[in-house]
Amino acid sequence: MVSFKHLALLTLVGSANCLSVHATTGYFNQAAQLFKSNPDQSVLNLPPPHHDTEPIPGDSPLEKCDITEVQLLTLEEINLLPNPPKAGANLTFTATGFVGKTIEPGAYVDVDVRYGFIKLIHQTFDLCDEVEKVDLQCPINKGNQVISKIVAIPEEVPPGRYFVTARAYTKDDEYITCLSAVIDFPVVRN
Repeated sequence: MVSFKHLALLTLVGSANCLSVHATTGYFNQAAQLFKSNPDQSVLNLPPPHHDTEPIPGDSPLEKCDITEVQLLTLEEINLLPNPPKAGANLTFTATGFVGKTIEPGAYVDVDVRYGFIKLIHQTFDLCDEVEKVDLQCPINKGNQVISKIVAIPEEVPPGRYFVTARAYTKDDEYITCLSAVIDFPVVRN
């Protein structure tokens, strides 16, 4: 699962769809209409979903999350080739963005990776240690940034749906960015 950590961290440097009960509320209520006498009564009385993500321009499954929060990184474009990533193939990652403040050593990133509903990774990484893997170093200066990196995706990645979320912070806990993605690795049949 190291490659998912790297995918999440690569995204943060250059610069979710999540399964939700809210998405299925309408279906539950429609099914319940068949069994109750009061058609105005809701089976699941939930507030409307809170969509706090927006797509990032380019060709990738990545979305900016926590969009109502002030973030230091503005992503202009992210491209993955191939998109979606394929097990056993190289992934070329290119990102352009603007960093609103110099990022000093001590910055960190919280990464969560789930396989369906199973949490695979919940870990905090030193952002400056990770950016060296994409030929950057801390401090990361304020201004425009462009990165491009090729990452090998192992053949052993189990098929399924992976949910990746990464939230990065400065050493003073200022929000750098939040990124999420849903990545599907299909079953490969020979």
